[in-house]
Amino acid sequence: MEIEIKTATTENTAWDKRITFIREGQTYSVLLHWDAYEGYELHFLDGRKFIPCPEWAVLWEDSQQYGAESLEYMLDSLAEEKNK
Repeated sequence: MEIEIKTATTENTAWDKRITFIREGQTYSVLLHWDAYEGYELHFLDGRKFIPCPEWAVLWEDSQQYGAESLEYMLDSLAEEKNK
């Protein structure tokens, strides 16, 4: 029996990125999750364990109500730029 595929597509509906970044001299590791239904979710890491968000990150999220770019979106964009 012969099978011929005419077309094939892939739709990414979710992904995870592990990102390490430096902010004001301090190194942070995060797990950035995105899915098509819920959007971004950011978890700060200590090794493999989730830890509470640092105060500056909470304040950043609070500033979103004033139209600031989300921390999740910024980290995703910077990571994509780094990987080009």
